[in-house]
Amino acid sequence: MNNLHIDLRDLNLLAVLDAVLTEGSNRAAAAKLGVTQSAVSHALGRLRQRLGDPLVVPTGGRMVPTPLAESLAPALRESLERLGSALRGARGFDPERSTRTFWVSSADLAGMVVLPPLVRELTRSASGVSVRMRPPNDSTLADLERGGIDVALGIFGEVPAAFRVQALFRERFVCVARRGHPVTGGRLTLARYLEHGHVSVAPWGGTGSIVDETLGRLGKARRVVVAVPHFLLAPFVVASTDLLLMAPERVARLLAPAFGLELLRAPIEVAGFTVSQLWHERMQHDAAHQWLRRMITEAAGSSAPGLRTRGGRARVAE
Repeated sequence: MNNLHIDLRDLNLLAVLDAVLTEGSNRAAAAKLGVTQSAVSHALGRLRQRLGDPLVVPTGGRMVPTPLAESLAPALRESLERLGSALRGARGFDPERSTRTFWVSSADLAGMVVLPPLVRELTRSASGVSVRMRPPNDSTLADLERGGIDVALGIFGEVPAAFRVQALFRERFVCVARRGHPVTGGRLTLARYLEHGHVSVAPWGGTGSIVDETLGRLGKARRVVVAVPHFLLAPFVVASTDLLLMAPERVARLLAPAFGLELLRAPIEVAGFTVSQLWHERMQHDAAHQWLRRMITEAAGSSAPGLRTRGGRARVAE
């Protein structure tokens, strides 16, 4: 590497390396860049000659970086993002003409609330723009940092200083039962609530939840008959049984019409939570990213619980 010289003609080679490092395979990198797989292999070959290093090696079905490539990756990603951001910012962002693809990380709750109104707006005013959703995982922050994800939606605690968080909406819990369930007639007291079995949503496979913790502080416990990993499964069970579900209100209102469900005020005060959007600081001034964040904010605002749901009974009963 003593005689290494990288000029502007090599930028495309560096972009290919960045895509391979981000995606973990030549095929996925080619799809991301819109080129053939052989073009990716050829570019890697030229860059390997320039740097005198293999850069990536196939291991277990993935392209694993060498120590040199691993050391280059952060600076490479940041440099390409800064260049891309500067070029996009210089010419602004026109959503009506853009064909950009945005990657968004979201669990089912935030996605169910935000995605439908976001897509409606995209089809109306930015038909060339597309959105790809990914579930959150342990690498979400790293993906945001290196550009694999544009925005993450979810519930966030403390995050590193290099990230920005914006609150989208505050959520509370309501009790959900099938239409005609005995508890829908009259006020739902704690005693009536505990007489029935329950569906628990445990995303990470646990057996407890914030509902059980709240009941525990009161010296009470509910009988959990079934636990499911996410809210999309729960309505199928609730709609056909006498089991009760404690669910975030916005999600419950979205699902109630399709499943014939009733929403009732929770008999205990379960602490709510705030759903936010999270992004990396380097995207703060990117015109396209600013537009995306604004669209997400507006989509989240359109889901206010005060809006009545059509096509079914989605009221909150006393």
